[in-house]
Formats: sequence, C-alpha cells, structure tokens
Amino acid sequence: MGLRERKKRATRRALRDAAVRLVLEHGLENVTVEEIAAAGEVSTRTFFNYFGSKEDALLGDVSHGPGEEAVRTFAAGGPTGGFTDDLVQLLTGFLTDSDELTSWREEARVNWQLTEREPQLLPGMLARLHDVEVRIAEAVAERTGAADDDETPKLIAGVAGTVVRYALADAAEQQETVGSLRAAMRGAFDRLGETFRPYGS
Repeated sequence: MGLRERKKRATRRALRDAAVRLVLEHGLENVTVEEIAAAGEVSTRTFFNYFGSKEDALLGDVSHGPGEEAVRTFAAGGPTGGFTDDLVQLLTGFLTDSDELTSWREEARVNWQLTEREPQLLPGMLARLHDVEVRIAEAVAERTGAADDDETPKLIAGVAGTVVRYALADAAEQQETVGSLRAAMRGAFDRLGETFRPYGS
C-alpha cells in the first residue's frame, strides 16, 4: 500500500473515530458535519470526499466482509478443502494478528453502543451486516453448486453471522489470538451440528 493510500485510510479512520466520539458524547442530533470535520482536522469539503453524511461516517465502515480474493478461494473449494474450516477462514481472513483482533472486537462493541445510544442507526447497521451475509451466501452457493431456489446457503450465512457475534462477544475473554478466535468459531459450528443432528430425522 502506497503512502497516499495510507494517508487516505488514516483520514477516513480519524473522521469515523471523531464522529463516534462526538455522537456518543452529545447525541446524533447535536453533532454537525462541520464539528466532525473539525475534530478530524480536515475541512468540511474533505469530509464529503469520504462520507456522504454524518450517519455514513458512523456506519460506513461497520461491516468486515470477506475480500474478493478470499471469496474466490472459498468458492473454488479452498483454502483447505474442509468446508467448515474454510468458512471460518472466509469470515476471519482479514485478521492477521492479535492487534487487529482487538480492534475488530472493540469496533463491534462501539457499534452496538452507537445503536443503543441512537436506535435510528440500527436499520443502517443491520443493512450493512445483511450485505455481508448475502456475499457469504453467494460464495457458499457457488462452492456447493446449490440451486437458485435452495435456501441452504442463506441459512449457512445467517448462522455464520451469529457464530461471529458469539465469538466476538459471549466468549471474548477466551480469545486472545486470531488462532483462538478461529478455534472458538470452529467449536461453535461443531456444537451446533452436534446439537441439531439428533433431530435430523
């Protein structure tokens, strides 16, 4: 990544952080774009180069969906050939170290703080999470060759989203590394399979 791209990402992050801090402190209705821009040390015009509104600044980077390369690898049957392990990798492939895991978990906590503070943000946040689930469902459908009317890929994607939220929240104290997070997610998928298997007939 070049210097220019790193600067752009840093500016975008600074604006998002400023928007979150100001909204949690003062409420969405009491914060202006101009105040967010000033807190991010940029002009209002620069703010609109990155976000269309203050709501967009709060929600624009909410979802961590899988990248194009990760989707292609999964859909083609990789990286290991084991469906569940590959699904876990698809969901967490953007994490490379424990610092990124800590940041991801903190961002998830802040996002839900925002929706508790400002419930009107919830539909936008859920829409972004839904977009991630759609992308995962499409990857599952491509990998498995599911028919267009087969709802299984959507179900798998929905369960996957729940497992991610479980691993980030309910069992957070047990995951200190990316490896332990992935192990917890794999364990959650296995327990779900064991739980429902007796009722399969």
